[in-house]
Amino acid sequence: MKQLEQFFRLSQRGATLAGELRGGCTTFCAMVYLILVIPGLLSGAGMDFEAVMTATCLIAAVGSIVSGLVSNLPFALAPGLGFTTLFTHTLCQKYGCTWQQALALVLLSGVLFLALSLSPLRGRLNDALPMPFKFALSAGVGLFLTLSGLINAGLITADNNLVDMGTLAAPEPLLALLGIFVTAVLVMKKVPGALILGMAFTVVLGLPLGVTVLPQSLTAAPELSLTPLKPDFTGLLALGPIPLVSALLTLLVSQHFDALGTLLGVAGDAKLTDTTGDLAGQREAMLCCGAATCAGALLGVSNVTAMAESATGIREGARTGLSAVVTGLLFLCMLPFTPLAGVVTGAALAAPLVMVGMSMMSGITQITWKHVEVSLPSFLMIVGMPFTFSITTGVMLGVVSYVVVMVCRKRAHLVDPALYFLAAVFVLNAVLGTLP
Repeated sequence: MKQLEQFFRLSQRGATLAGELRGGCTTFCAMVYLILVIPGLLSGAGMDFEAVMTATCLIAAVGSIVSGLVSNLPFALAPGLGFTTLFTHTLCQKYGCTWQQALALVLLSGVLFLALSLSPLRGRLNDALPMPFKFALSAGVGLFLTLSGLINAGLITADNNLVDMGTLAAPEPLLALLGIFVTAVLVMKKVPGALILGMAFTVVLGLPLGVTVLPQSLTAAPELSLTPLKPDFTGLLALGPIPLVSALLTLLVSQHFDALGTLLGVAGDAKLTDTTGDLAGQREAMLCCGAATCAGALLGVSNVTAMAESATGIREGARTGLSAVVTGLLFLCMLPFTPLAGVVTGAALAAPLVMVGMSMMSGITQITWKHVEVSLPSFLMIVGMPFTFSITTGVMLGVVSYVVVMVCRKRAHLVDPALYFLAAVFVLNAVLGTLP
């Protein structure tokens, strides 16, 4: 215990061993669905389901453990759903890449991300963001998490670009609503572990309702033989320079601002940032994301990022890297028990994601809403994340609109030059992304 206290500086962060363990377990439960969802998405690109499942567990385990030890931040790492969707539907289906060529692009983007994280440009981009944007990041990520939880539970549907109410008569949405109410009561009564207890209640109650389905087998032999060390660089040149540059720029920009948005947004709500909105250990966490992306490309998964679901663990008391280490160890332990991942349904995940999303909205009171040059970009950033289901797109809307409004207000000289550069990169990436 003394060694853990000294290494992770628990008392300095106002953390306890129980809170770190509880937070790590909660984050794991909120992320365990990735073990099945990531392979399901990548199998659409022709990759082997079992091999990707093993790679997902390994990367989430090693990435989270290393990040926790190096950055001492309570953020777990794993392949991001947005990047996995981009891998399958954009790189492989739109650009016509083979999955081996797409892995090569992921590896290159990981190397570029490492270089960006090591360069002074990372700090300049972070410092250039106005303080209201950092409050907007927290609120936007909170809405993003909430929408994700409601969609996965069937409370909201999002088909053919139309958002509507789900079928409330179905067992899963009703169970999700009950789980939200039970978890809210536990939170109000300040019961330790309220989020994970709410998830456990929903999983157990889902058994007689047919929502929670026990797997036919509890164990499965890990499989990696078909995927590792398969990136294909030779075929990338056949894509042409514009699609190649567009793909790399999309991956790099998306990974940087997805990680940045999650780190600053979630940490700001947890009071881990300083008075300027900066986060100690942020550079190290982003370096770990880049290194994990490179390793993941070699094992057979898409870009790795800091997971927004870490907010559920932080809500349970996680404040240091010890919770991320706990999450990583649990993923490691799941390797032979991957079939069990299916018992954590969308209904079980709805309550913690909604409760965390609600708490992350508190920062909007710090935004000066009567000043349009600040309030409009902040608002677009907040709503852009859930409406486009992308943290990066929300940041893009905020930054570009801020630059445009400040120029129109004849206050261009007050805008940090780094934001002009960033807005230009966003616009260029959007233009290139529309090309066939």
